[in-house]
Amino acid sequence: MSLGYKLGYSQKFNPHEFTFNGYLRTGIGRTDGEQMVDFTTPENVHKFRLGNEANHYSELQFNYRYKDKDSVNLYEVTYMMSKYIPYGSKDYKEFPQTAQLYGKINKIINGADIWMGKRYYDRRNIDALDYFWLNSAQNSQVGIGIENYKIKNSGNLNLALMEFNYDGNPDYYSYVADLRYLNIPLTENSKLNFVGQISSLSKNKARDLPNHSGFALGSWWTYSKENITHTSTLFFRKGSSVVASGYTGETASEYNNDIRVFDLNKATAFDITNNFQYDDKRKNAIQAMITYQYRDSGIGNTNSDGVVLDNRRAKNWFSIGFRYLYYISKHFNLALEAGNDYMKSSKLGLEGSLQKVTFSPQITWNYGYYSRPVIRPFITYAHWSDSFRGITGISSFNNKLHNKNQGITAGLQLEVWW
Repeated sequence: MSLGYKLGYSQKFNPHEFTFNGYLRTGIGRTDGEQMVDFTTPENVHKFRLGNEANHYSELQFNYRYKDKDSVNLYEVTYMMSKYIPYGSKDYKEFPQTAQLYGKINKIINGADIWMGKRYYDRRNIDALDYFWLNSAQNSQVGIGIENYKIKNSGNLNLALMEFNYDGNPDYYSYVADLRYLNIPLTENSKLNFVGQISSLSKNKARDLPNHSGFALGSWWTYSKENITHTSTLFFRKGSSVVASGYTGETASEYNNDIRVFDLNKATAFDITNNFQYDDKRKNAIQAMITYQYRDSGIGNTNSDGVVLDNRRAKNWFSIGFRYLYYISKHFNLALEAGNDYMKSSKLGLEGSLQKVTFSPQITWNYGYYSRPVIRPFITYAHWSDSFRGITGISSFNNKLHNKNQGITAGLQLEVWW
């Protein structure tokens, strides 16, 4: 041990560090004997994930860091490529997209870092739902910000500005300013966080739409002690701050093809989430969540003749569920996930719910809810309201459940990050 230490100490210091990391999710599955599909409620992209991801997804990230002799990162450059392929699709022939490409200069003032480029920027989510309730910068063209500015004994400040471009048109764009006050200590184990956003969307000359503005306000409370973590959030968005989905910071589009689906002068969105996790990494782990989302499109409903029926086209989504792991050994556990999604949409004139349950004997690398890699043989059963027939449980590659309100999926999934 002594010899090894001396040899390592005598080596010439190299300030350059190159690393790479990534994520891969892939597998096979069949739903009622044909190509695997996702079980989701109408108008939603988020769902309980276990045994319910009919896609391949990968990320590969390269990192360069320049360090001083005290091993402090002074400069960083990060590049990430990503690829999403639905089961049955041939999109694997296309080159991966650039998900992140940005640089950072660290420890500029009061512990703060400055960054510039294209990045995900401090995303927050509920893992079992893959629901990003805060995701301000994904799919932006460029951004700039300062983060981790220390407030003595009272958290830190982050400030960022992002630009988005739409439809490949350089004259159709939006800006988002994002200010966060994070990790304000309340007790020894709990912290409070705030975020405020201001956004502006340029005129859409192609559709003769005016520019729009918007704002967002949010707060979340975190608790962490020993084997328990708990996060509760409140989030309100208005106008151009209403996003297309949790997978992007882009403003929701006012048109779907030639049909107007949003009026950003009036549109609002409201989210409440509650996410609890316990993991003793020896016997049991559980993640339980309750999620509510309200989205008002800002326009009224009309009949086939264009007559206005009401002044509000809104969606309510309520989700409750859990994922439980029972550890048999370090490399093997039994996973059970169950959830219920309720959705009411005045836009579609639909109301109903979807129940999903999945069982998986998981082969893992180690104890822990987030231990990866993991191999999951799984079986999933889903049941949904008759009002969702023909909408839920189908895809471009499997229409077998078109006239049904239940389905079974069996498959095998590999998930790994490094």
